[in-house]
Amino acid sequence: MPVRIVATSMRRFAIALWVVAVALVVIGLVTNGPRAALLVPVPSLFTAWFAWVVLWRPRIELHEDALVVVDVRRTTRFAWRRVQDVRTKYGLEVVTDQGEQRVWIAPRSTARLAVVRPGGTVPVSVDDAAAEMRAFVPAPVVHDGAPPATVTAAPIVHRVHGWAVTALVVLGIAASLAGARL
Repeated sequence: MPVRIVATSMRRFAIALWVVAVALVVIGLVTNGPRAALLVPVPSLFTAWFAWVVLWRPRIELHEDALVVVDVRRTTRFAWRRVQDVRTKYGLEVVTDQGEQRVWIAPRSTARLAVVRPGGTVPVSVDDAAAEMRAFVPAPVVHDGAPPATVTAAPIVHRVHGWAVTALVVLGIAASLAGARL
């Protein structure tokens, strides 16, 4: 099982939004009665989906062979050989030979994070999380002489979360329309 780094305050806020979403359904059904049973859950579905996509799902996974960054828009898998450094000047930034990528769960250097291991969860600062990630970064390879005859690919793979963002937009529009009808 990979080591995961998550944003604890974002996850707490997601739980609070899920509680609010359930309460809105109950309040809406009590206030509007059964005639609004089809419209009342729509804003709550948007709230619950937003909480999952934006606040709960983003994380960093430290695998033996790769660093996986799950953000709102995409999941990026970096082979460790491509990672050069992890910076913490403005939050977490993964530096590769193709530039840097900011990490959604730590947009500032004071973000509250936690490292989730099979043994339990440990609260950490952004600097501690970066140190945890740097422990996986291999030392630069120095070549003396001719380059190697064969080269093994070390890809950086991006997988876009188009369905999640599209559903967020569609549910947002539907929630606005349902709210206007109530």
